[in-house]
Formats: sequence, C-alpha cells, structure tokens
Amino acid sequence: MISLNQREFKNLKRTLNKNNITCPTFVYSILDGYIQGTVYVDSSSHKSVLIGTKSGIYFVGGEVDNLDFNNFLFELYRYKKNNKSRFTLFSSSSKWNCAIMSQLKEEIKQRSRFSFNYNFDKEIDKTILQPSEYSIKKINAEIIKNSLEFNEAYYKEYWGSTSNFLKNGFGFSILHNERIISECSSIFSSQEIAEIDIFTHKDYRGKGLANIIATSFIEYCLKNSIVPKWDCDVTNESSINLAGKLGFVEPVEYSIFV
Repeated sequence: MISLNQREFKNLKRTLNKNNITCPTFVYSILDGYIQGTVYVDSSSHKSVLIGTKSGIYFVGGEVDNLDFNNFLFELYRYKKNNKSRFTLFSSSSKWNCAIMSQLKEEIKQRSRFSFNYNFDKEIDKTILQPSEYSIKKINAEIIKNSLEFNEAYYKEYWGSTSNFLKNGFGFSILHNERIISECSSIFSSQEIAEIDIFTHKDYRGKGLANIIATSFIEYCLKNSIVPKWDCDVTNESSINLAGKLGFVEPVEYSIFV
C-alpha cells in the first residue's frame, strides 16, 4: 500500500479523469489542496485508490480485484469502527458495492444517493427578496459565529477550520432583522466544483428562501467558472424537487456505506 504525498496528487487527479472515474467533490477538495486528507493507492499505476478526509469520509475507486488493497480497506474500516471514529465510504461502482458487501455485510449499512449535474442552459431565477427586512449576505466570520447550523463546529469538521473555509470556500445567508434564517454553503469545493449544503430555519420554511439562497450560490459559481454540485439521499423528495427547480438534472444513483 502506497500513501501519496501532496506533490503526487495532480498526477492522480489526471489519472482519475483519464479513466472517467466519477468522484465526490471532497476527493477534488483533497487533490487540489483545499482540505487535508489521505490518499492511498495500490501501486505506482494507481489502479485502485482510497481517498479520505480528516473527518472520516472516504472514497474508493478503480479496480476491485487487488486482494491486498481490499484487505487494507476492510481493516481500516474495522479499526475506525472499533475506535468509534467516523467511517463513511463512497463507492465508485456496482463492482465495489458487491466487494464491500461481500466482506462487511453484517457490519455495514448501504445507502443510496443521487448526484445531479447542473443544466447550464437554465435561466437563473431572479426572485426578489420580500419583505424589505430580509437581506442576503456572503458568509463571513460573524455569520459563522452566529449560525445555528453552519457554525464553527461544522466548518471544523468539513474544512478543518473556519479560516480555511473563508479562504477556500464560500456561501450565502439570508437574514431577517439580523437573524440568520437560511444558508447555502459549500460543504466541499475545489478549483472546479462546489457542492451545496443548505439549511432553512424551521420557522421560515415554505417561503421559497432555500430557492433564493441557492440561486445566489449558483450565480456566484457561474461568475467564477465553478460547477455547482447537488447530491442528496434518494428518499429526500424535498431536496430532489428543489434540485429540479434550481436546474439540476440527470440524477445518477450511487452508494455510500456507513
């Protein structure tokens, strides 16, 4: 098993793209140096890869018939679970789904998710915030300090620190009389992609605020040549419906294991 250093990440990124291996956004966050993470490969040819964040989110891809690599993956899973550490595994293919379940069927749960593509031909909805006491602000340190959902603990988990998010990520919030009521933030981002995470306070749901704040996020992406990304559980109908309104299409189903 080979652990790559950051100088080697660009070569791996090229290999993944060349082999048409679709990866979750956090993989590119690591490979582009936006967040810290670990990268394991089976050999110098990078036929099998395991990429993980410091918070315990992993992606496995490539060939599935390397016994040593597979054993390393399964032993790492058991080690993390025995130490009560997070281990969420994103699978790249149905072959990996079968390999994971064949070894960990009694220990792990499989969940299905959708990954959407953004339709760049969709016209942006220029909905105006009403009434006038609502305002949109870009997420900054003060917003984070006062947020109930996307707070300092959130950014520490996914970005390593608030300061790293403010340097490499972005997001927007809606305020009502200076109270944060809806937010749309990049849970992960890279040089080319930003994945959306969104939350609206329960007292303000059903008012279209999620649509408005997500539109601000998407506009920022398009102005900065960033591809907006939307993923959600296949059972999350409200998220699927919102994705469609915002211009996300062609959902592709994939599996995660927890």
